[in-house]
Amino acid sequence: MDNRLGSLSSTTLLNGTPTPMALLSGTGQVIACSPAWEQRVGPPGLLLERVHEGDRGELSARMAAARDAAGSTSATARLVDARGKVTSMQWTLWRADDTALWAAVKPDREAWETQARILVDVFQTMDAVIWATDKEGVLRVSDGNGLAHFGIKPGQIVGMTMRDLYGEGSQVLELCRRVLAGETIRTDTVADGVHWIVHYAPHRGDDGEVDGVQTFGINLADHVTLAAQAELLRTCIDSMPIIIWAFDKDGICMVAQGGALAQVDAVERNGVGKHMLELCGSSPDVREAFQRALAGEIAHTEQIRQDRIWRTRFVPQKDVLGAIIGVGAISEDVTQQRRVDQQLREQLRLTQQQQESIARLSSPIIEVWQDVLIVPLIGSVDAERAAMVMESLLAAVVERQAAFAVLDLTGLDSVDTTTAQHLIKITNGLTLLGCRAVVTGIRPPVAQTMVGLGFDLSQVCTLRSLKEALRWCMSEARRGSSDARLGSGAARLGSGAARRG
Repeated sequence: MDNRLGSLSSTTLLNGTPTPMALLSGTGQVIACSPAWEQRVGPPGLLLERVHEGDRGELSARMAAARDAAGSTSATARLVDARGKVTSMQWTLWRADDTALWAAVKPDREAWETQARILVDVFQTMDAVIWATDKEGVLRVSDGNGLAHFGIKPGQIVGMTMRDLYGEGSQVLELCRRVLAGETIRTDTVADGVHWIVHYAPHRGDDGEVDGVQTFGINLADHVTLAAQAELLRTCIDSMPIIIWAFDKDGICMVAQGGALAQVDAVERNGVGKHMLELCGSSPDVREAFQRALAGEIAHTEQIRQDRIWRTRFVPQKDVLGAIIGVGAISEDVTQQRRVDQQLREQLRLTQQQQESIARLSSPIIEVWQDVLIVPLIGSVDAERAAMVMESLLAAVVERQAAFAVLDLTGLDSVDTTTAQHLIKITNGLTLLGCRAVVTGIRPPVAQTMVGLGFDLSQVCTLRSLKEALRWCMSEARRGSSDARLGSGAARLGSGAARRG
């Protein structure tokens, strides 16, 4: 046997191997190591200090077992380098002498491949781009679905330089120079109408030195659209005289937005975090409305705060499973609206009074002779006006003890079924009070209409004009007086005869 094998030193062996290998003491101290070990694991020192704390116990046990084993022992433990990067490594341990061990490491290829497959699968579903260059700016990687936005296929521009693609003095080239100097950069950019978030990071070799640039860009068009819509909505809300609230189940404000916040002394920043009762009022109505919203109902309430009238609508807020997680509310200053409503009601009241006054003026009750009242009807007679005429006329008959009431229809526009019914009701009411009704001024078209409608006025005295009506009333009044005197005289004669007898 060649004795030269025994004379070979461990230093010669370690310096000549490309494998990351080291000689360990019984305490796990690295006594000597290969240059590849220093690049991968680090310089001599306590080995377990460079192993992930979750794997130290397992690796220590495998080291103890290797000292007693006839062959090599394998272990898997994660290595943490000086930059904090964690890498899963395969460890091979075997006995050097009674206390020392040989150790060799290599990346856990299976774990690395599994991780790589997951990352690739995720990456392939994203609208994203990844590319990497060497120190000279030559593209080594160009991949991702996002390349389609630029009309480029994966791998198509590999081998080209960044200077060729973007030109000297471009922003991208300047960013690459900064990254090669060790800087990590995040940018927002718009290219061909697409909004990109791009991360630039230095790529380091096994020696820790920067040897290229690696980037990852993702299309955030959907997110930007949502953000733009949210900003537009916020701007609109801030310009409106309303407040949008969001409260949790305990009533603590989570969102406060709207142009009317200043009116309740709750600008956006100091409104959030306050209690609902402080922001929306502490009246029992507000408490009840909030509790009803927590129970799943929609509730409304109004309260006066600082001389302003606020109307608040409370609605339940639910999560994706339908569970109530809080209450949303919309508060609106309705002070001006209430004032306008009050003004409209007052105006309507005045209008009604004016209409009643006009109606009375168009149907005045005139006492033209003792015990004789005249009501000229002008225009049209609807239910409301007929009721008003009947009420006023009957009251005047009772007050003035009138015996005759003349309804003059000379100024009546037309007569339909409803108008004729109202006239009949008025004459019937007069009859019940012992007042004789007289109707005058029925024009031929009106008479024809009333006959066509089949109304019976045989129980009502109808005359052609007011002149005839007045003569008739005076005649009837004199006849009534004569009858009364005759009756009185007959009563006296009868009384005298009785005495003589």
